[in-house]
Amino acid sequence: MPSQLRMIRSVFAKRGRYFAAILLVFAGALAIRSSGARQENASSSETGAKLAEGEYVIHEQSNDGAVGPFGEEMYNFQESWTLWREGKEKYRVEGVRNFESPKTEAHADRFTVELARDFTITSVEEFAKLKWVEDSGPLSCDFLASELRCSSGAKNPKDAIELRMPLSEPYGLFWPISPFSLSGIAREIERDPARPTEVALITIEQPSQKEPVEPTILSGPMRYLGEENIKAAGRDWNALKFSLKAPLHPEYLIWTSQKGLLLAVAIEHQHKNWRQEGMRLERFESWGDF
Repeated sequence: MPSQLRMIRSVFAKRGRYFAAILLVFAGALAIRSSGARQENASSSETGAKLAEGEYVIHEQSNDGAVGPFGEEMYNFQESWTLWREGKEKYRVEGVRNFESPKTEAHADRFTVELARDFTITSVEEFAKLKWVEDSGPLSCDFLASELRCSSGAKNPKDAIELRMPLSEPYGLFWPISPFSLSGIAREIERDPARPTEVALITIEQPSQKEPVEPTILSGPMRYLGEENIKAAGRDWNALKFSLKAPLHPEYLIWTSQKGLLLAVAIEHQHKNWRQEGMRLERFESWGDF
């Protein structure tokens, strides 16, 4: 599918298109821990030991509250998730994304994320369909060392759309929304303000029935800025702070916990309170010694 595999390496060039996606790029840092966690036996189920749960919410005043690429905008986005341990070698995230797209049309899509023992992502699955392909779903991606492989899923294998994108640098999904897709990126970059790290961000949009999926690879530097105290999920955190400032694009600020849990992401706006907008960790709880 040559037309579907149009790959463009560039810095961000569209200020409004990818707001939701960048928020979610860094929402994927998964190594989570709460110093105020209750000391009690972890819950268990068929999935394994329950370690933590939380919820992210996007707050946006501009664009009537919309976030995301043109034609795929989302409103009132919330994502709740639970983290489980599966043996000693991997973890699993189960969650639900609630949003409106278009406005007033409600969606509640389940998703799962598989993680290696170092909390880097190995696969993601979303129980939804493509916009222009009726025989599709669940949607899935495998994150390999040098390649991203995605499938549209289908009851009839002939209807499935398969994407294979070679990648060599730290990478993750930029769009569609997948908060845990870049779980390892903040851990992988240089923690030296003088040495930014180039990262690859993949967008997979759905422009038309003729071209149901269109992947694009965007590249840009991510920089570590040091530590900063912030408040998230009703508590104080000594956060790690990062920035992404590409030419012709506003600045993005990202705060994570010491272990990598996303605490907040903000995009530079014209008004002075822009750091209070964006994605915020609204709720977080952990069990045992996690």
